Amino acid sequence: MKKGLLLLLTSLLVASSLYAQDTDILRRKYSQISFGKNTIKHEGWDKLKSDFAVNYTNGRTFYLHEDEVAGMVRFAIDGMWTDFTYAKYTRTLPVDGKNKSYKFNQFDYALNIGPSAHIEPIDDVIVHTYFRYAPAYSLLTGDKQIYGNYATYFVTGISVSYDFIALGFEGRFGNCNYNNIASAKRIEQFKPNPENVISERVKHRGWRVYLSLMF
Repeated sequence: MKKGLLLLLTSLLVASSLYAQDTDILRRKYSQISFGKNTIKHEGWDKLKSDFAVNYTNGRTFYLHEDEVAGMVRFAIDGMWTDFTYAKYTRTLPVDGKNKSYKFNQFDYALNIGPSAHIEPIDDVIVHTYFRYAPAYSLLTGDKQIYGNYATYFVTGISVSYDFIALGFEGRFGNCNYNNIASAKRIEQFKPNPENVISERVKHRGWRVYLSLMF
């Protein structure tokens, strides 16, 4: 299933690239930097909110037609081959009658593809709305442990651009079944069942505000 989805993603990107050769004037590359918050939820944990999250994204919009619909709307496919997210978490737990803080780091690398609509109400001002499928590999590190696995995300958002610069807001949600891929000394009070700590599905939710440059 996962291989099929990745194959479909690759095929759509190639097809969109070939189609866009005849509409190069409309093809737009973009890079964006965003800041926001992530939340992870696991059955054995309380909901854990990140201290912060940062993201770098690089991609391209492939317009599906040159002429605007109703004089102001174009439809396109967004393809992104660089979507890197880092988030930092702090979890406080009682250990031997005292509260102790544990630090977690999350690293995600994703691809994105999905439809988008571009509305130009006035010259050089474009409202961009989109929904994307984003397969990823996700790592969680903390307490000398490393967890990782394939993750399924979906991203939806909106931005407003003027000429080559845009400001936007987007939400991201998905899940991951993490496996323990590396470990060192364990803290038994924190992990009473160290062989099966977060083998169940972990749900991810998040939002981010971003600045995008188009060229």
